[in-house]
This record gives sequence, structure tokens and C-alpha cells, in this order.
Amino acid sequence: MFQIVLDQTQKEELGKDIYTTVTDAIKKARQEEQHAKPYLNKKEMCQWLGISYATLTKFIAYGLPVANIDGMKLIGKETAIKFLKEHEEFL
Repeated sequence: MFQIVLDQTQKEELGKDIYTTVTDAIKKARQEEQHAKPYLNKKEMCQWLGISYATLTKFIAYGLPVANIDGMKLIGKETAIKFLKEHEEFL
């Protein structure tokens, strides 16, 4: 069996590297999970579209359909894309 001896600076650097690797992996997994879900809540939909909550609220007021099941509000990704395509115009 081998033993690796690190000084304090090396331990700190290794700890930072491990932390960065783990947090990056968690972020990537969350993003992949979000892309795999066909329906998102309002906060997730804002992140997915890259818009503010106020803008999403305007989209809903303009007719973006929202599934409301026992108070849980979900918006389909395909529905959001269809809504945006219906509102495309040449400027």
C-alpha cells in the first residue's frame, strides 16, 4: 500500500480542486435533469428561457398556457416553444 504525504498548501489545493469538481458535476447534473423534464415550474421555466419572472408573467397574461394541478403550476417546454413561435414576427 502506498502513502501520499502532502504539505498544507497541497492539501488546500487538492481540497479546492475536489470541491470545484464536485460542484461542477452537481451543476451539470441539475442542468441535464432540467433539460430532461418536459414540464417546468415557473422558476425553472424562467431559467430555461433565460427570462425574468416578470417577463414570464407577461407571457402568461398574453396567453401562455399553464397546467394547474391542485395549485401546482407547470409549463410545458413544447408549449412555451410553440407560444414563442406563434408570436414571432419580422421586425
